[in-house]
Amino acid sequence: MSNIDELIRKLMSKGVNVADLLLDALSIQDPEESMRERMSIAEKYLNEAREYINKGDAVQASEKLYKAAEEVIKALAEKYKIPEYQEFMRG
Repeated sequence: MSNIDELIRKLMSKGVNVADLLLDALSIQDPEESMRERMSIAEKYLNEAREYINKGDAVQASEKLYKAAEEVIKALAEKYKIPEYQEFMRG
């Protein structure tokens, strides 16, 4: 296991959302690419929610739909450069 893999594992074990950290870093360098990635992640969550709905698991479906909405909101905040998002990125 590489040092990076070990670091990611440690962060995740402490409850850190590594994907969000990476997307935030990408947003600083390339906001357009970050938005595309966020929309792709949202689409993945949406598809997972559909699968849970088909299985009759409303709780899991709602969690996936929440995550999809969260990613879309973040992408829109990046796109429209809302003040709260810019302040968060300056951090």
